[in-house]
Amino acid sequence: MRVSWYALAGAVCFAAICQVSKADTLTFNNSTGSLVDAGSSTEAAQNVYVYPYNFSVNGSSTNTQLMCISFDDHITNGESWTASADTIAQAALSISQATNTSFSLVETGLEMDAWLYSQAASGTSTVNAQMAAWVLSDSTVANSSYDPYYTGANVAAIDNLLSEAYANAGSVNLNDYVVYVPTSWNASDGVPQTFIGAAPTPEPGSLALLGTGLLGMGGVFRRRMRKA
Repeated sequence: MRVSWYALAGAVCFAAICQVSKADTLTFNNSTGSLVDAGSSTEAAQNVYVYPYNFSVNGSSTNTQLMCISFDDHITNGESWTASADTIAQAALSISQATNTSFSLVETGLEMDAWLYSQAASGTSTVNAQMAAWVLSDSTVANSSYDPYYTGANVAAIDNLLSEAYANAGSVNLNDYVVYVPTSWNASDGVPQTFIGAAPTPEPGSLALLGTGLLGMGGVFRRRMRKA
């Protein structure tokens, strides 16, 4: 398959700018999602909230809505912790190295999480999309022996969503999502969870500065080519 060098150069520049991980402070401001009776082999069944989880990022006065992708860990309302704001590719690399798991397998799982988040954010099968994301991180969530929610019609609904997520994983734009992986915390109840959400939209001022910088770089390269 031919690839335009112009398109490739643009993609590399964009990736270099947008995929640099940074540390963010997340403050959990409770969930406005439904309560469901869910459990796993390591967590007794209990009423837990599902997407959306509301967060203040770096002290922002407005909430950012994220989806939880690690069922067995705990957070409490008002709790704050530092998280690495990673792209899907970066998060897949760090998780695969930490767990000695295939990078491609972890990346596909996170792409599925991203697709499930997009469904939940659009209001499509919100509860089941959240449950499907939890199944990806802990398969025992999808077991009626542990999870009261995983029975009846919910079984087929969650399984269908997982199949759709796998089929659509390859169409996910990796730059459209951020994975917040905890790096440090002051936890009152276990370990903070990992969340996924939409990538923040760059501010107009930042975009203008970026454009000016790229244009300047283009001028330098052009002058160098003329001297060659």
